[in-house]
Amino acid sequence: MIKNRLILGLAQVVALLLFISISLPAQDVVQSTWTALPPQIDGRSEDWSGDAVTSEKGVGVDYAFRNDGRDLYILLIFKDPKFLSSIDMSGITMYVSTSGKKDKDSGVRFIKKTVTGEQLIEYMEKMGNPLAEERKQELKAKPQLILFTATAVNKKGEEVFPAGPVQDVDLPGFRTGRQENMVLYELRIPLVSRDVHPTGIGAEPGKDIKIGFEWGGMTKEMREAMKGQARGTATGADAARDSATGTYMGSPPSTGPAGPKKYSFWVDVKLAQAQ
Repeated sequence: MIKNRLILGLAQVVALLLFISISLPAQDVVQSTWTALPPQIDGRSEDWSGDAVTSEKGVGVDYAFRNDGRDLYILLIFKDPKFLSSIDMSGITMYVSTSGKKDKDSGVRFIKKTVTGEQLIEYMEKMGNPLAEERKQELKAKPQLILFTATAVNKKGEEVFPAGPVQDVDLPGFRTGRQENMVLYELRIPLVSRDVHPTGIGAEPGKDIKIGFEWGGMTKEMREAMKGQARGTATGADAARDSATGTYMGSPPSTGPAGPKKYSFWVDVKLAQAQ
């Protein structure tokens, strides 16, 4: 059993190294690759083997894009822990513009949360995907769950949900993983219009879009916790999560006098067309 695990671990590392070995410097326009088989959103790189990645050296991130006729898939590889900042608390927000400008009026925030079964049900219903009663009862019996949320946000950072149930749309999703000293984010975003679902990109295959990623910095909750600590009223939960800095997968974030740093970058992407 141990031998098999070691072999599997080595295979994963070799696959990732081969993948990264063909990384390219940042380009004016990055070409998304057409995929007939959607990658499994699991925070791993095996499904992306053979794809060339582009490097954003200023923030220590490699990235690659794929799409089909329904969704855009993104792989982000954080190669330097210092650039993770407070990403576990801030999440990572992705902005997509079809105007060619760095438009932050609408985005999708990806963040992992610990929730109750009731909270998960509420989230799914808000996202326009109500659950069957049997499934609700199963979730209500669970005291704690890990939820990978992918929610539309407006330019003020406020969450935006569809007006009601939405059919025939792949809801956005993400997972994170770690290989060696690198942290992976794997994302999925629907291509539908934002009129259909607020997390949608609103672009068809073959179109040019501009994508921005932003993460880190001080969150509202972190600021409030710091104020509580200054007043001597911080709760045990505040202290336990080290709200002044935050951590991610055991790696301390880079900080400055004002707290954790905020990072961002933009890239021009051409969506692929069916082959």
